[in-house]
Amino acid sequence: MRRYARVYAACVRNCLVRELEFRANFALSTTANLGWAILSMLLAGMIFGNVRQVAGWDLDRMFLVIGTYVMVEHVTSVLFQPNMAKLSELVNRGELDFVLMKPISSQFLVSARYVDFKDLPGVFVGLAYVLVGVQRLELRPGPIEVGLYLLLVVCATLAVYALWFITVTFSLWTGRVNNIAYLIVPVTDLARVPTDVFRGLARPLLTFAIPVALIATLPAKALLGVLEPGMASYQVGLTAALLWTSHRFWRYSLTRYSSASS
Repeated sequence: MRRYARVYAACVRNCLVRELEFRANFALSTTANLGWAILSMLLAGMIFGNVRQVAGWDLDRMFLVIGTYVMVEHVTSVLFQPNMAKLSELVNRGELDFVLMKPISSQFLVSARYVDFKDLPGVFVGLAYVLVGVQRLELRPGPIEVGLYLLLVVCATLAVYALWFITVTFSLWTGRVNNIAYLIVPVTDLARVPTDVFRGLARPLLTFAIPVALIATLPAKALLGVLEPGMASYQVGLTAALLWTSHRFWRYSLTRYSSASS
């Protein structure tokens, strides 16, 4: 673990140095990403300006949902987005061969090599939304509620990573597919809306099969103290299953990979 920690720390330092070499571009990109994070509440404000609540969720509770969504979205963007976008390039340029030769987990290296600091301010905007929601609702969450919330946010981040990585791993089978790293975006965008709004098969599907509810709805319920019994344990198990699947699919896909030297 120490070796992996040292490697990751070196990657983070290199990415930060690279970003600061072009400070004007870094500042403009950070400002733009920060603006999108701030504007993310506008849609909810427009909806709840006309209706009092939807499926039991009012504007104050939506601060918790939107804030958690913004946090998870930007954390995953900071940690994983540049890596997911570059994987197909590694395959098509033959650079994946050099990754596979290194004495370290290839999945770790292709997943954690780059960090995008431009999305970092959005994490704090999301946290601010959550704190505003807690204040407006006059919540007093105890250690259990806060602990469950943090656990589910971590699980959401890891689950999104696992689904994202499974998606981009298909580039080992198909070669370069334009924008394959962004195929998961429409799925995660559903998390902007509480899953209680959905009806029929969509609600259990987005709760128990595709972890959309885990991204924002379930953490918000944990803070509100209305999380269904056993749901946290199920989501932890689902996250572990997705991570295991992503690893096994990566290992299996490498057996089908034709290196640039073959």
